[in-house]
Amino acid sequence: SEPVLRQLEAAGVRVLRQPEICGIGAAINRGCEDALSDAECVVTFDQDSRVAPGFVDALVDEHDRAVEAGLRVAMVCPEYYSLTSQAKADYGQAFLEAYGPIQSGMLMPAAAIRELGGQREDFFIDLIDTEYYLRAVVAGFAAICARGLTLPHGFGHPLYVHFLGRRLHKPNGRPRMVAVSSPFRYYYRARNRIVLNRLYGMNPTLKPLLRRDFRNDVLLDYLVAIWSARGKWSLLTLIVTGLRHGARGKLGKIPSRLAARAARISWKHPVVDPAA
Repeated sequence: SEPVLRQLEAAGVRVLRQPEICGIGAAINRGCEDALSDAECVVTFDQDSRVAPGFVDALVDEHDRAVEAGLRVAMVCPEYYSLTSQAKADYGQAFLEAYGPIQSGMLMPAAAIRELGGQREDFFIDLIDTEYYLRAVVAGFAAICARGLTLPHGFGHPLYVHFLGRRLHKPNGRPRMVAVSSPFRYYYRARNRIVLNRLYGMNPTLKPLLRRDFRNDVLLDYLVAIWSARGKWSLLTLIVTGLRHGARGKLGKIPSRLAARAARISWKHPVVDPAA
């Protein structure tokens, strides 16, 4: 990555380098601390997001409109993250409420960051954005979507779906595909989900979202990943250990022995060209 970073610096971009891998929460916090010395808002992106012209302007415009209407805004997000809506179903309000939005494409004003504090660095990766959103809701802040705005984004590692040795296809003839994450991330997802449920599970406003996300984790994430893995026992061990560590409050970076085990896991039926 260093040649790319040097090109960015030559183009006038301020590049911050971490001395070691500290996780996405620490990286975002350091970036925010630096940017907010002379900025009113920050916008965060993942490396595989595709940002169209006018995207940031749309977020800023919606933020300014909400502030003028008297809302305490914690975040402004695109309505659609790829093809997935990040909004609640009620479209009858002047502003579109966000519901568990993803941090990529998220605008956060300086005032909210200073009051709410930074991202959870001990989460390291995964569900950090969800925790920040839940914290903002509990504190009475508004999380809104810019209506109609879309952020195209990649989703992990695409795999073809096979059953009994045969590749499955949709009615239009295109192959069915699912997406999985890097194996080590299933440890963090399982662990941090337990911590989130402990922190916010008793809040009646947040219970439906937490139940939905936990159900999706089990049915649409863990089971799909285990089904697709070469090294199913190792992946199951990662998930179970993550659940145990979450229950014990053991956070931070994944233990090295588990990281080494995760590195030996691979996926069956990978899609070499997702556009194919």
